[in-house]
Amino acid sequence: MYTLLDRNRSTILVNLPVYNEAGNIEKLLLRIKSIMDFRKLDYKVILYDDGSTDDSVSIIGKLEKEMPITVIKGEKNMGLGVALSRLINKSIEIGKDEDIAVVMDSDNTHNPEYIFKMVERIRDGFDVVIASRYQTDSRLVGVNLHRQMMSHVASFVMKTMFPIKGARDYTCGYRAYNMYVLKRAKNVYGDKLIEQSGFACMAELLIKLIPFNVLVTEVPLILRYDHKIGGSKMQIFKTIMNTLKILMKLKFTKVKI
Repeated sequence: MYTLLDRNRSTILVNLPVYNEAGNIEKLLLRIKSIMDFRKLDYKVILYDDGSTDDSVSIIGKLEKEMPITVIKGEKNMGLGVALSRLINKSIEIGKDEDIAVVMDSDNTHNPEYIFKMVERIRDGFDVVIASRYQTDSRLVGVNLHRQMMSHVASFVMKTMFPIKGARDYTCGYRAYNMYVLKRAKNVYGDKLIEQSGFACMAELLIKLIPFNVLVTEVPLILRYDHKIGGSKMQIFKTIMNTLKILMKLKFTKVKI
């Protein structure tokens, strides 16, 4: 078991699922490098390319000499869930118990400065930290009203079915995880830790950590969709239906720890 002192020597593993982000990925990686270097944090960036057909991979390759980058190459586009599963598995494989896994979007809508804030909360003793759209100081810039309403409804349903103290935003893709908890979950669930292939995977992973009595908290997020180049890849109706399916499945699944 790690100690608080061990946590202060932790490596931050920044996990980025990438699919056709040629217009965004370089800016994001340079922002991550700048913030990590300024904070003097030990970090590695793990990218999973989900079969990009643009210049994303070549752009990433140009930065490999400037910062610690590992690229996992997918053969074809399989969806966010597959990308998240590959990333989490890689983090578990190379990470130590005291390390911290951060997952964020690669479209430059998530400010890397929140990495430091979430890492501090993990070092305080929390197991999962969510960059939340539903805290008092949160803001959504460039997100249409319909999508905001659907996200609120989805989070309300999930919180009603699977109440988690400290969690309000069940679907946001920007989080930090205590590596020790991820390793425990992987030992129990094996290859079924993340089964959803689409955007419902974020809710699935959070809910599957409930049996481990995780301590969850949130930090307010300013989501800047106006910084994103290119349209959203989320199919809202399909995501909602898949989320409802996984919720019903998880509701009646018993996990032995």
